[in-house]
Amino acid sequence: MDSRNEEKDYYIEGNTARQLNTAPDTIEQPEREKRQANPNVRRNVKRAKTFDLRYTVALLGATLLLFGFCISMLTAKAEVTEQRRQIAVLESELNALKDNNDEMGKRLESSVDLTKVYDVAVKELGMVYPKNGQVVSYEASNPDYVKQFKDVPEK
Repeated sequence: MDSRNEEKDYYIEGNTARQLNTAPDTIEQPEREKRQANPNVRRNVKRAKTFDLRYTVALLGATLLLFGFCISMLTAKAEVTEQRRQIAVLESELNALKDNNDEMGKRLESSVDLTKVYDVAVKELGMVYPKNGQVVSYEASNPDYVKQFKDVPEK
């Protein structure tokens, strides 16, 4: 027979029926022995419980210092952002000026008639092309810039 069935059929006569599976109301614990605490431990506990003004002032100082650093970082970031914006504005102005300069240069080049310049130079000013032997070639050490202090040596 199953043990569950046996419990169901269990019957007690009388006015004192036992209660199954009951736990005590309270669990009694043995009293701890009070021992004498070490004087160093008592002093450390007392020091830990007291309000420490030096620690509070140091913590407040560190907090203010950190707050100051945060403010300076935010200010520096705002300045960098403003400078980047100004750089972008100046670059756009530079590009507009370059485009305007290129356009003006093309307009000037197209307004000059080279045949008219040649006619004025030859007919009115008496300019002529050089003859053989009049042109002297010279190689400079720096081809970008030549400053002449004396006559060019002949080869």
